[in-house]
Amino acid sequence: MGLVKKGKDLWFFEDLYSDTTYGFKVSKVIVPETDTGFQKLMILETDRFGRVLILDGIVQLTEEDEGIYHEWIAHWPLFALQKPARHVLIIGGGDCGVAREVLRHQSVQKVTMVEIDRMVCDLTRRHMPAVCAGVYEDPRFKLIVGDGAEVIRRMKGKCDVIVIDSTDPIGPAQSLFSTDFYQSVYDALTDGGITIHQTGALILQPFEAPGSWRQIERSFDDVRVVQFANISYMGGPFSLTAGSKGKGVFKNAERNALKAYPKAGFKTSWYSPCIPAHPYPEFQKRLETDKYGEEIVMDIELPSRSLPDAKKVGRWALQTCDAIHMLPFGEAITAGSVRGEGETLVQYVETSAISYRRYGRLAALNCFTCAALPMEDAIRFSIDYFKTQRALCWYLPRGSFADIRKARNNTKIFAYGAGTDGLGKAYRPRLIDSADAFARDFPFFRSGIAPQFELVMDIYDCDYEKIASSAAVAEWAGGIFPKISGLSTVGKVDAPDFGHAKKKTAGPSVVQLFKGGSNISHYAANWLMIVVNIVSDRKFNLGKAVRRTMGYFKGRYAICWLLPRGNTGQPLKKVADNTYIFFVEGK
Repeated sequence: MGLVKKGKDLWFFEDLYSDTTYGFKVSKVIVPETDTGFQKLMILETDRFGRVLILDGIVQLTEEDEGIYHEWIAHWPLFALQKPARHVLIIGGGDCGVAREVLRHQSVQKVTMVEIDRMVCDLTRRHMPAVCAGVYEDPRFKLIVGDGAEVIRRMKGKCDVIVIDSTDPIGPAQSLFSTDFYQSVYDALTDGGITIHQTGALILQPFEAPGSWRQIERSFDDVRVVQFANISYMGGPFSLTAGSKGKGVFKNAERNALKAYPKAGFKTSWYSPCIPAHPYPEFQKRLETDKYGEEIVMDIELPSRSLPDAKKVGRWALQTCDAIHMLPFGEAITAGSVRGEGETLVQYVETSAISYRRYGRLAALNCFTCAALPMEDAIRFSIDYFKTQRALCWYLPRGSFADIRKARNNTKIFAYGAGTDGLGKAYRPRLIDSADAFARDFPFFRSGIAPQFELVMDIYDCDYEKIASSAAVAEWAGGIFPKISGLSTVGKVDAPDFGHAKKKTAGPSVVQLFKGGSNISHYAANWLMIVVNIVSDRKFNLGKAVRRTMGYFKGRYAICWLLPRGNTGQPLKKVADNTYIFFVEGK
């Protein structure tokens, strides 16, 4: 929304979220919205908060409470160290609030700040001098105008603390949210060193801290989230995520701080070593979850006398949302009579999607969420709704950061009957090499066990710019993948962007219907991951489909499942024997 006139008054409303906002009355525009070449900058005067720095419609700091953020992101890692820091690197932080706090530590001999946008430095120094507070006059301070991702590669083993004081992972900060960047940060630290960066509001940006946690976990020896609150950052609990070079660093962080703080020779207004700042238990549980989401896949045989029409399928979708405690997003996407074999429907929900396809008397159902999935509730509801007696089910842990063997062990194949109490006997998929899955004589397609199959791909460490772009996602789903697979599209691709800060998939989703199948995919920008479900009633080249998809999104590795769909009357063990899981490494 930005600046808005309300009667005689001028107000500012933040643009970070599409479904919620906060605002304040503006007494004077100090710097009107200015294109810096990297982002749009504005500085406003307010009676309540003093002067406010805004970048791309998002509040970065206010004079009234900037000390909360700057004190925590600077002093928490510095006091947590076993030995006092000598060299501190700040990436971003052009307003110099972090540098101001770091320079209060007498042990620090050198502070290097790398800021890509020179105008942020110049305009905040001129119009918000209290934030800088003599930083530029301190001989220990050095400013480098450039890309932090490039500079840090030249600093191996030189930094005791690295503070990443960037904006959210959009615009000029995108290069700071890749796995390669985090590895460069790790390499730049001394042994026992700490890096820390802001990871958003824990409620309103629910994927940002968990996504960063997982990225840091891959490169660093330990991870810790620090929680506090700052009125200028909407959403209540706000997070910083830290990584250490060396194990056991964070185990002693509080004890080190309690010893070092009294000796520092200065007082803080907002930070205190007596405040542990651990995340609420609910947030900690989310951080430690080892998968991105959960999916239940069901094949159920429909009663021959009452094949459901479009309205009934639509009601199933909406009532399934209620059964799994989710909200629907937008209108359902349907193929209808175009396919000539019944209804196909996809309904986005607040944390991914549910889908329905019918092949003759068989209904193929998928329910995927990026939150906890009440699996048995979803199954029981569908059995009751369609008045059938049995569902053949696959449970898939989606986006698991465990290895392939644990992902296999956590995958369940089972039958669920009406009136069932519990899952009963469950099987696991067959673990095979990707070379076997991609071989011409792979027996899956010759088994005749099912009229359709489903290729499920979780692709990791993808290129941020690709998976965060609705246009790039749509190009792959509506053009590139159909050419790779030879599948004929039905209708246009649908690729809404739910945004990195939204309560959904933290990025775009996509639906492309095919003749005899569909492509339903979700793009977790903060996790650098895509999760893909391809259903088809005709064979295509698996190796080409998987590898070219990984190549397009620059994914480093993938975990894939192959499911036989449409298994009416098949013994459960035979279905399990023809369900496969395999690992694919990118080139």
